[in-house]
Amino acid sequence: MTGSFGGHAVPGGFFIIVAIWWIIQFAYSIVVLDNGRQRPRSRVMYCLHRAPLEAGLIVFAGIAGIGVEMAYSEPVLVLVDKDGHWQNDVEWGHCSMYLYFAIYGFVKVLGSTCVPSAATFEHALGALAYAVEGFLFYFHTHGRNPLEIHLHNMLVFAIFVCFLAAAAEVWSREDTLIRLIRILFTLVQGTWFFHLGIVLYKPPSGEPWDGEDHLNVMFTTVMFTWHILIGMLVLFLVYGITKLTLKACGFSSVKYSQMSNGRYELAETAQSLDS
Repeated sequence: MTGSFGGHAVPGGFFIIVAIWWIIQFAYSIVVLDNGRQRPRSRVMYCLHRAPLEAGLIVFAGIAGIGVEMAYSEPVLVLVDKDGHWQNDVEWGHCSMYLYFAIYGFVKVLGSTCVPSAATFEHALGALAYAVEGFLFYFHTHGRNPLEIHLHNMLVFAIFVCFLAAAAEVWSREDTLIRLIRILFTLVQGTWFFHLGIVLYKPPSGEPWDGEDHLNVMFTTVMFTWHILIGMLVLFLVYGITKLTLKACGFSSVKYSQMSNGRYELAETAQSLDS
């Protein structure tokens, strides 16, 4: 899918889905789990909470992305041709990006299932995956026109913010603001992938944008700020809908009251797990 709208829509869709899942998960942790101080009361909900759904999605998306890239490239899985020339450079770059996210997802699966100690490395590997993605896309535009370079630079900016947030979470895992910044710019990555694909391969007017026009380059920057604003509105709406839905379904966190020693105690007795 290199050099096509689909080649940008696939990773864009992945980042949008993951960001939406993260904000739903965030709302669940606030409303139901009281910021991690309470575990699910239902045995079914407890099992779903422990199931590595998110990690499995990331692993699947990473492997699927590699498969699509390798299936599209011709000749398939060739790195060097018979004359000693490099082949499918962009496809191999995309596969490297997908590989690091798949590794991140795999470690998350281990951390939530059979190797709990692996959870220690989740955030570090997430930051590494973002770093590799940004590194690859920074050098992705060699020889392109100014508009393509600027479009990709905006993408690299969003990736860099995700990297900084993920790296900060290595030391500040409970910081809500850092977590929300990572979620927001992951969503912006996704929407900007679609924007990039539309501008380069499916312009609404049917006429390609002039890659040398300075106004096109400058207006691209303005549109990127709109993506950030729309991303914030989308996350706010998803969070609000999720919160209202959870409360309407009878899910609410156990209330806590602060004791004199600064600790928290249950203000009401938690229900036991369903048998």
